[in-house]
Order: sequence, then C-alpha cells, then structure tokens
Amino acid sequence: MSEIPQQNKRHKGEVLRFAITGALVTFILYAVYLPLSYAMPNYVGVAYSIGFVISFITNFLLSNYYTFRTRPTFDRAILFCVVQFINYMLQILCFKFFIWVGVSNVWAPVPVWVFIFPINFLLMRVALKSESIKDLMHRIMNIERKQKGI
Repeated sequence: MSEIPQQNKRHKGEVLRFAITGALVTFILYAVYLPLSYAMPNYVGVAYSIGFVISFITNFLLSNYYTFRTRPTFDRAILFCVVQFINYMLQILCFKFFIWVGVSNVWAPVPVWVFIFPINFLLMRVALKSESIKDLMHRIMNIERKQKGI
C-alpha cells in the first residue's frame, strides 16, 4: 500500500518536470518562431519548423536527464524521434487549423501547445521509460493483452 502514494508522488514529479521542460523548450521554439514569422510572413510554417528543430535537441537532453531521469541511449533516441515526429505532425496540423480558423500567426502556437501537452506527455513517458525498442514493444503487447482480457 505504501508504494502507491510513492508512485503517485513520482508521477506528479514527472508531470511537473515535464511542464517545466515543456515551458522552456516552448519558450525556445517561440523565441525562434516569432522573429522568423515577421521576417518571412508568407512562410510561417517554415518559421515554426525551424523553431521546432532547435527546441527538439534541447528537449531530448532535458527529457532524459531532468524530466524522466533516464540516460540517453540509441534506442531512446530512436523512440524520442518517433514520438517527436508524431508530436510535430499533430502540432503542425493543429497550427494550420488554428491559422485557418483565423487565429493570428502570433497566437496560433499557444492553443496548439495546450492541446498537445497531455498527448505528448503520455507518448514521451512511454518512450523514454522504456529500456529499448524491444521493451517498448513488449509493453505495448501487454497493454493489448490486458485490454482483450488475455
């Protein structure tokens, strides 16, 4: 019984560290995006992408060392890239949607980040807490089996 409160405390700590890391890399992304969006107003998607790539590198290091307290490995780098590709695709689709509905170029990233936060946390946690790609596949298979009642 005493492990459950400890586990909840650990998960809350991860969520808090994820939010701090996310805020920092979001600041980096926005600090790159905003001036570029003014410099090239017809290419705001490109400006956003450049900011994303720069924040990507920072995010990988902070997510491993600080957020989830793991060590970067080759498998974690691959999993991180896969998760961030999914994250990027979701972000760019949401970004284009918010631009399409009339949100200004300056503010469009903000609702994107709010929407993507919980999805990205879950994906990142699963990926970076896995020891290897094989471990991740095993975890996914166990989740499937539990859902099917096997």
